[in-house]
Amino acid sequence: MPYLQVTWVTEAPAGRQMGWGNVLFLASGNTPSQAVNPQIVTPTTYTNYLSSATNEFKAYESFKKNFPGTPSNRSYVYWIGGGSGATGIATKVTDINYKITLPPYASIDKVYIDPTGGANWTLLDVVASGDWSEEGGLVTGYYLTTGVNNAYYDGNLYFTGQGVGSAADENTGAGGPAFASGVGGTVISGTQARTWMTASGGHIRVLSTTDGFGAAQSNLKNYNIQFIVPLYDTAGDGTGLQNTPAFNDFQKALGMAAGTRRMVIWSLPSGANPNAIYGGTSVPYNQFRNYIGQDQNAVVIQANTVRNSITLTGNDNPAAALVGRICAQHPHTSHTLDTITIGLTRRADESERASWDAGKIICVFNQTELGFTSDQLNYGFTFAGTSPSDRIENVRCKYLVEYNVLADLWTLLSARVVRINKAGCNKVINTIRATLNRLEAQGIIDADEGEVKKIIDIPLLRGTAAEWSAANLTRTIPSIIVRWPWKNTVESLIITQFGEII
Repeated sequence: MPYLQVTWVTEAPAGRQMGWGNVLFLASGNTPSQAVNPQIVTPTTYTNYLSSATNEFKAYESFKKNFPGTPSNRSYVYWIGGGSGATGIATKVTDINYKITLPPYASIDKVYIDPTGGANWTLLDVVASGDWSEEGGLVTGYYLTTGVNNAYYDGNLYFTGQGVGSAADENTGAGGPAFASGVGGTVISGTQARTWMTASGGHIRVLSTTDGFGAAQSNLKNYNIQFIVPLYDTAGDGTGLQNTPAFNDFQKALGMAAGTRRMVIWSLPSGANPNAIYGGTSVPYNQFRNYIGQDQNAVVIQANTVRNSITLTGNDNPAAALVGRICAQHPHTSHTLDTITIGLTRRADESERASWDAGKIICVFNQTELGFTSDQLNYGFTFAGTSPSDRIENVRCKYLVEYNVLADLWTLLSARVVRINKAGCNKVINTIRATLNRLEAQGIIDADEGEVKKIIDIPLLRGTAAEWSAANLTRTIPSIIVRWPWKNTVESLIITQFGEII
């Protein structure tokens, strides 16, 4: 009779790996009857789900032309449809700042306060411009912040710390949130109210309305997606997914990308003149970055694509073609002078290319005077304000490092074996070092070279007794420093001596 062998396995949860190039195409309208939402599409299945007359069909064809063969990534189409109501408990950021997650929101409709955690909800007034709502002579109202150019609500709400009266009251801690104590109707406000809420487990509840982008953010939060491409007919009049200017789509998609390690790839309309005013933005096309702001998640291309001679719609989507090139390559590969396959009516000349360069907008040119026949990209720009994050490859790799470090640390925490002592801190350091070594082997970061080396440090290791005590009381390692070598790709060559020796 054979023996029965049993092996016991005990291990901590392991996080999934972050993909290198999964794409989400945002399409207008409702989900087709033959598809689910989101729908995975591949080079062999996309015709089953996408109508040939739609922007998403043309976009996927532009994508697969630039990611030939069998793509190693996943591509999703999500039909944005309409918005819906949402209710949630706001997360405390600071004493006067609360936030609901998964923006963007079309509106923040009502805000309630429960100071004790006992479901004693009281409706709060929003602060009107220049008019502070008052209860018992104390400011109780909240105010909201919006995304780029007020295109959406970003989920943040703030209570003022300013009391009623002179400007001297501004920093006294008077003001909202405020509420009746239930004892003779006494109003509690300012610092006292905030201390009460913290001690009693109080909450802020928000009723909001998501638009299609907010619904997409909520529905797609658990999907492994790196790139968002809002689709519209770039050869048309610039009408976006929700019958508003397409640049509104771009702004809202950036709201989806904020804090989610995702980037948005978008295209200016065909025929955009670098120095002409982009209607509705009050800035020239090549200064579109000044309208959107410095955002490392924003990638914009401009290309004059061929139109269908009958419908006048575009035959290619430049953003989809670009994301195909991005996904087809290793994350650390530069896109400066990368080739691209796209039907064009014309290429940028030297003057136009310089204008697009100045605005960190990607364009297509052809270096014919040197004998090159392929269409190439000028740069792999993002809208980031500083280098190296103004290049696509840097942001991609930075997000991959962040994700992998956090996933491995979460696995370590899930094992529940890290103590707040020197041995525990060294376990954290060794875990991060192993992560960085793995990423170096994958080419995501670069190897140590000279004085430029990986740095993994926990200052608590050199802490005072009081600092160790504080860490023990809060069950927190308060500071971890993680740095790694990053080597940019050469984008310029300068010959300093050139000529005959006679």
